[in-house]
Amino acid sequence: MKVLIISPTNNSLNGYGNITHELASFLATKVDLTVLLPINEPRLKNLKYKVDYCLPNYISTAKNLQMLSYLSYSYKADVNIIHSLFEFPYDFLAARVALQNKSKLVVGAQGTFAVTPSLKWPEKYLVKWVYDHANAIVVPSVFTMEKLVQITRTKTPVTVIHNGVNFDRFQKKIPPNKQYKDKLVFLTVGGLKNRKGQDLVIKALSKVRGKLPPFTYLIVGKGSWEDYLSRLAKDLKIADKVIFLGEKNGNELVSIYKSADIYIHTPRMVNWNFEGFGIVYLEASACHKPIISTDSGGIRDAVIANKTGLIVPENDENGLEEAILTLANNHHLRKSLGENGQKYAKAHDWSKIGQQFINLYENIIKYD
Repeated sequence: MKVLIISPTNNSLNGYGNITHELASFLATKVDLTVLLPINEPRLKNLKYKVDYCLPNYISTAKNLQMLSYLSYSYKADVNIIHSLFEFPYDFLAARVALQNKSKLVVGAQGTFAVTPSLKWPEKYLVKWVYDHANAIVVPSVFTMEKLVQITRTKTPVTVIHNGVNFDRFQKKIPPNKQYKDKLVFLTVGGLKNRKGQDLVIKALSKVRGKLPPFTYLIVGKGSWEDYLSRLAKDLKIADKVIFLGEKNGNELVSIYKSADIYIHTPRMVNWNFEGFGIVYLEASACHKPIISTDSGGIRDAVIANKTGLIVPENDENGLEEAILTLANNHHLRKSLGENGQKYAKAHDWSKIGQQFINLYENIIKYD
């Protein structure tokens, strides 16, 4: 089977790139795979898959002169499946290439951008055309599927395939950071922006700190919200307990995960911007960490309520405070949630998730 994947990036330091790199690394062991990336994408070395850097540069709106290069784009490929891992604009290119080569088309839709282009003109017409020409649409969560169908009213079959995690990466014998060993450590990993909800954690910790043992809240990530979060921590007199670590990767990130006692990540939906799944939950679970999350977006596909973590309503500060106290004061529950989470993460290793994509490709070729 010959497969062509289209993606904006394979840089594993960001979510889209991580998905692209991990899935492509697995698929390359099973099928004849080529990944198409933008012309300006950095050339990574020692890849297990073939890459052709030939796509037009990314644009965020069709109201852009560069859209002309999308409308005229062509690519000759003798392949069975053309799979755009993500949404607009590269799904439009994938649809064009699939028609040109008479190949089957699979379109991925991750979360926010599975929906928001369909709320804008003229993108909504392009998205509808793509979805209607696809043989299958793949989303990472039931929530994303429901919202996509609600907004686009597409009749194309939508399949839920969860995002995966490189499980072995988090099983390496990398020690936790000794700097935090004498404190209860809370950890959040993600971009510093309103949608990610780190402010909820800071507010909740400021209210329950007198009921907790000595603790530290580690925030990994970067973004425009860091100044606000820093000021909030100072205003609530908790700045000495909140540490901004910036963006981390590789073994250093694994070490930070292992340093945590509780992984806490509390996203919210903001103007249709939502968490489509949340790979960070699987990463924390792979490290045997119990989770506290809000019930937002596709979280319930990444965290199993009362089995791998505690889930509280979106923006519910009181519920978050209660969950923090529950886990902070119950070592047995933390251990149980962590053990269950590690099993759940292992079941989501990319080798297993990747096989689900191969099964989908084969079914499309065989039955469509």
